[in-house]
Amino acid sequence: MQTIQLYVEGMRCPRCVREATARLRDLPGVATLTADRGTGEITVTGDVSAADLLDALAGSSFTAQVRPRP
Repeated sequence: MQTIQLYVEGMRCPRCVREATARLRDLPGVATLTADRGTGEITVTGDVSAADLLDALAGSSFTAQVRPRP
């Protein structure tokens, strides 16, 4: 299981958080998902690839990128 942190540009209101997380929540391999509207970050744990997460958000009004691990 891995942890992937995404920065989602434009995720600033509760509706945006719901929309972005709904696109990711049901992807195969997603175990947990947390979103922080203040920072625009979504943290996903599970057996899912960063590419799959980015693809799921690609058809939305959001621009997402993977945050590098420290």
